Amino acid sequence: MATPAQADLVTHCEGHGGDVTLPTPLAVPAGASCYLDGTVVQGDVTVGEGANLHIIEGEIEGEVTVEADGYLDSADSSIDGDVTNTGAYGTHLEGSDGAGVTATSAEGFDDGFVYVVDSAVSSVDSEAGGVYVVGSNISDGLAATGVEYADVVDSVLRGDLSVTGSESGGVLCDSEVIGSVAYTGGAGPVAVGAGEQDGFCASVNYVDGDLKVTGNSGGAYIDNNIVGGSLVTADNSPTAEIGDNNRVRGDIDTQEVALSTFDAEVADEFEEHEQGLAEEVEEKRSETVEEAMEAGPAF
Repeated sequence: MATPAQADLVTHCEGHGGDVTLPTPLAVPAGASCYLDGTVVQGDVTVGEGANLHIIEGEIEGEVTVEADGYLDSADSSIDGDVTNTGAYGTHLEGSDGAGVTATSAEGFDDGFVYVVDSAVSSVDSEAGGVYVVGSNISDGLAATGVEYADVVDSVLRGDLSVTGSESGGVLCDSEVIGSVAYTGGAGPVAVGAGEQDGFCASVNYVDGDLKVTGNSGGAYIDNNIVGGSLVTADNSPTAEIGDNNRVRGDIDTQEVALSTFDAEVADEFEEHEQGLAEEVEEKRSETVEEAMEAGPAF
């Protein structure tokens, strides 16, 4: 059983904790699993290397640091400070409120993911792994550089959406961006709007600023967008496919061909992004709770 460490005033968690308030920072030791249900942490939280933290209906009043191969899973909780991942397995926020989420890679560890579901966060800034935002509000924009993919679905972003150099492209679907949108230099397919693929998106995107799709080599598909600024496509290979259902208030500067129906392989790739993350989260959450319960009370 772990107890608050009086010397450094940090509570160590390996096991499970309930509806209590911890007046100290909290640390999940390397390789350990911690499951908190209704717990309030009045300090910063560190998830150690290879450790797991799942918090439900709780509150973290400080910042969260997730170290290499660590995992953070927050459900129906609030995190007042930033979440910083370095080589983390992943971060999953579901029905949660928080500040910014930052993800970077670490040598020797696989790139993880940032998966934000039905949540409200101030920003997302990722340079590693997959980024998937669905049903969420981001108050200060999203930037993804060199990630595997970056998808935004049924969400509201206040601030710019910038995706640069993604390996597997990205999607903007059924969303509102109170700022500009740019997909640049990606190797995978980019889809902004519904196109004619049945069931891909249910409604239009609204982009308050410019929409730019440039220098992508995996295919670009643009349709069903209301754009308050300019629409720019250039240097995409193959040439961007643009549909007839875009409404653009600003200039239109495009290299384009008519929009065709997505190849089945492209649509499947987009669907696999979320399906793959959902499966990873379900497995990791179950593993975390099981290990924590087996370890016994944490404090």
